[in-house]
Amino acid sequence: MSTVPMKLNSFNGIGWNQKATLTISVGPTYEEILLETNLEASQVKRVAVVLNGEEIYIMTGLELLMLETYKRRDDIKEQEMGDGFLVIPFSDITGKTKNGVRSSALVTEAGDNITLEIEIGDQDTESDVTHPSIQGWATVSPKQPERLVIPRIRPETMQATSTENEFLNLVSGDNVYIRRMHFEYGRIKNVSVFRDFVKVYECSTKLCFALAARNTRGAWKQTPIDCFHFDPTMRGFYINELFSTAHKSELKFSVETEEAPGSIRILVESLEVLPVAQKTLKE
Repeated sequence: MSTVPMKLNSFNGIGWNQKATLTISVGPTYEEILLETNLEASQVKRVAVVLNGEEIYIMTGLELLMLETYKRRDDIKEQEMGDGFLVIPFSDITGKTKNGVRSSALVTEAGDNITLEIEIGDQDTESDVTHPSIQGWATVSPKQPERLVIPRIRPETMQATSTENEFLNLVSGDNVYIRRMHFEYGRIKNVSVFRDFVKVYECSTKLCFALAARNTRGAWKQTPIDCFHFDPTMRGFYINELFSTAHKSELKFSVETEEAPGSIRILVESLEVLPVAQKTLKE
């Protein structure tokens, strides 16, 4: 088998309004982490994967569900057998090629310090759950000789004090590529992208949903968070169709909304391609 499941170490500090942590063992390549838990997604206030002191993944429990729903993966949060699962994705199993699927896997190296942090919210007084429980599992593949990319999923915030707003603060560079950006506001009308004053993308919300549905994405389904999904990889080619953030002057996202929400949270899925991989990472 190319991938196998593996039980992770136990969490420390599990409790209501507490931060539970575990140390992730180095050696294997992590395709995904699954959290077996009796918590509702809304009670998982923050999930962070910390690689050598840097938070490369920052999400909420509801955002984890949103990502799975958008990719039309079966909802495994609620199951008849008891506790459900929340999935922290590294590899993207919806890709069309083996290299594409594994291009965002978390490769570990000797000397890495990797921790998983889960911030737990309040107890639901109407629930039968009196003590929170979390057990970590992972799908892993064999050790790789070196890390070529660092996957990231992190939030950004754009100011939206009118119905036409611009976002120019995306973390970018010649080696930074976007997999997806999820604009978490349900009344977006249109999104355009300009690279060095040239329009390279324009899409209405209606067209965005139609294209996603045609490419077997779930944007047309009810998701835990209403979003506009900027998804250059929706056809499943997770290397060739990444969106490069390289630019000389500016990279601008122009967002037209029905109302002025004040601000919009953007969950950004990206890859940082390390220098050793600039010429070797190919589809």
